[in-house]
Amino acid sequence: MDDQHRRRRTRRGPVGRFLLHAWHVVLHTSTPLATPLAAPRGWYQRHAARFPHIPTHRLPRLRSPASPWTAPIPEPAPELRTTAGIRRDLRREEEAARTAPLQFFFKVHAEAMSAVVPYMWPAIVASAPRVARSDRRLRAARRTQRPAAAHPLASDELTAALKAKAAELGLSAVGVTGHDPKYTFAQFAGRNVGDRVVVCILEQNYDSTQLIPSERSERAALATYGQLEDRLVELSRWLQERGYRARPEDYIGESMFIHYAVAAGLGQLGLNGQLLTPQAGSRCRINVLTTDAPLELDAPVDYGIEGVCDRCQACVRRCPVGAIPAVRKEYRGVVKAKLNTKRCLPIVTQAAGCSVCMKVCPVQKYGLTDVLEHYEATGTIKGVHTDELEGFDWPLDGRHYGPGEKPRVPAEVVAPTGFRFDPDRTLPPSAAPAPVVPVGTVDTAPTAADTLPH
Repeated sequence: MDDQHRRRRTRRGPVGRFLLHAWHVVLHTSTPLATPLAAPRGWYQRHAARFPHIPTHRLPRLRSPASPWTAPIPEPAPELRTTAGIRRDLRREEEAARTAPLQFFFKVHAEAMSAVVPYMWPAIVASAPRVARSDRRLRAARRTQRPAAAHPLASDELTAALKAKAAELGLSAVGVTGHDPKYTFAQFAGRNVGDRVVVCILEQNYDSTQLIPSERSERAALATYGQLEDRLVELSRWLQERGYRARPEDYIGESMFIHYAVAAGLGQLGLNGQLLTPQAGSRCRINVLTTDAPLELDAPVDYGIEGVCDRCQACVRRCPVGAIPAVRKEYRGVVKAKLNTKRCLPIVTQAAGCSVCMKVCPVQKYGLTDVLEHYEATGTIKGVHTDELEGFDWPLDGRHYGPGEKPRVPAEVVAPTGFRFDPDRTLPPSAAPAPVVPVGTVDTAPTAADTLPH
């Protein structure tokens, strides 16, 4: 599909923006009545897997392309190069892990989440049956840790066979890196079944993502998580059949997926706190499994993405609440742009998932290859300061905001009733068992990235 056709399908007119706003008003007006449906331990969430749903592959608006990324990525210009992986201070990184282990966001900030998650009830209700079924299959795969007879292969042959199986399953990308206890949340320490982490990525529907912020884009994200979990289960079983233990994590995660994805060479850390893959930016979902299979490790790659981010900064300019800093600083030994979660989280949940920082990223919209070729020809980042890239429709007022314009966000949206968020709050590792998180919780990559190292 060419870019012009895609843009034609993902732009709203005045009627579309009116309906976007009207839908937002209806949803928020009905939130108090619908809150029980979003409750993580409520009746609907506990029995969601029993409800019928239309299979994702029959819904073009939600369906992932489900095909491996194979096109080569060109070398970036020398001035765009920074470093492979993430810049870090190893001493400070170790000290932070020792004195303040990573905490599971939804456990530490349970009170804040209970105040804002109910606003997401439509996406939760619509996606819960589909995702709950995937979660059920995943939990069953975790319990199956009695491997069949071993089929010994050399490490390189086993790794190649694993990646071929991942491509057969329709995963967009897969990489292997070593397990690092520093990047497992304290509440889940010790649950890995080996010293290898297999990182799996599945691309999200393109057209729906360009309509961010919207309920449609949120449902596409959640549907992609379900599709990814199903494929992760199949890959785990494939390893078990070859005599190895394999344990998939659920989509909310027990560890820092972005850390492992960067270490496995699948992308780089964007200025918006998200993993930016060369092929789709952050328009993808990530999950991992741990295994004792002797797989060969992949290495981080400098794709030039950090250099692109520094020259672009569209996400910094366009964030409706100014939650993204323009400059990276060291935090817990990691050099990153530390997001303001206190401002970001309420908007994510009340503005149809927000994710403006994803929509306005040129790597997401065009792919890194087009961005690098445009830079090579013009010395500029493709789409920057144009409405084609930076424009978005805002559900809270139904207006379109182009470059240089940002919506006014009311105080009651930034700080809703009952929302209390302490960024410095921590819990002891013994604060288990882990909480039940709403099945439909949106991807909070920017939010989690603010309170955690990556």
